[in-house]
Amino acid sequence: MRVIVSGISGSGRSDAVRELEEYLQKNYPKKKLVVMNTNRLMWSTAQELGMDVKREKMLDLSPPTLQALRSTVFERIIREVEEHEEKHDDIAVIINTHATFRWREHLMPGWDFFYLTKLKPDLFLTIINHLNEIYETLEANPLWRGMNDRKTLGIWQEEEAFTTKLMAEILKKPYYLIARRQPPDTLYKLIFEHEVSEKVYLSYPMTHIRDEEKQREVEELAQELRNLGWVVFDPGTMELQKIHVDIPEEIRRFDFYQTVYRDFQLIDQGTMVVVFYPEVVHSSGVVNEQAYGFRNNKYVFSVFPVENYSPFTGFFSDKTFLTVDELLSFLKEEFIPSRQQ
Repeated sequence: MRVIVSGISGSGRSDAVRELEEYLQKNYPKKKLVVMNTNRLMWSTAQELGMDVKREKMLDLSPPTLQALRSTVFERIIREVEEHEEKHDDIAVIINTHATFRWREHLMPGWDFFYLTKLKPDLFLTIINHLNEIYETLEANPLWRGMNDRKTLGIWQEEEAFTTKLMAEILKKPYYLIARRQPPDTLYKLIFEHEVSEKVYLSYPMTHIRDEEKQREVEELAQELRNLGWVVFDPGTMELQKIHVDIPEEIRRFDFYQTVYRDFQLIDQGTMVVVFYPEVVHSSGVVNEQAYGFRNNKYVFSVFPVENYSPFTGFFSDKTFLTVDELLSFLKEEFIPSRQQ
């Protein structure tokens, strides 16, 4: 399994990959994983070639020089991937990389399509994070300090995901968008159990439910679905408490639109939508996500805690339940057995 994991600077991409390594060591020590970081390889290869390049000025190299260095690195990656695969029958190799760079207000490629077609990845993933956290991370880094604003970072993150998804579509391979705060079993299941894991988008009211007990009910349902061996895409992993009160006005509209497009992408990349109302409240997001999933060939199962619900509530659902226990019983006793036939 050859996996491209992309993500912009400050997204926490490398931290997510490290957490996956730790998760494997703890839970699946016999699984073989190799991680190749293109940023580190670019620097180490430049040093090996005797190039007088300052690390902080790598992206200031002339385009031909940068392309030549990148080509050398990709040749090395392809060679080493093949060597690892010759030694191990069951191995996953992660190429931890950028698809794009935004440097000095200029968009630059992070990959070469020629070498991409030679590598022939099996899976593409993009790690995303909230703009506030990316911005704060980069401002703490002398290399990036003062070079970015939140909207520019938002545009870069969208370009990164778009380019990675485009590469996957060209090669006709699966693509997934993953929030940085998704637990490490998300990466594990997508990489090692991709063909067998159900992929679920969990839809629930976030704006109007702030009660901690109700939030715990959502978290418990998410964990129950993971316990079934499924990947759970939880939009709450992109929505921290501070996000709702700390969005500068100049990017508020941008961020709102991106939230909608992002959540629809999470539905698109799954096989199922589970709708959960811990209590009866109005939620435009849940209503639209439910209808979007139903109309786009996803299984939709809903938990709505009132018997006399609107016809529209049940119309965009394959089955509606009063309680989480009823939903879980159905999934375990009817849905899963039917999918295994």
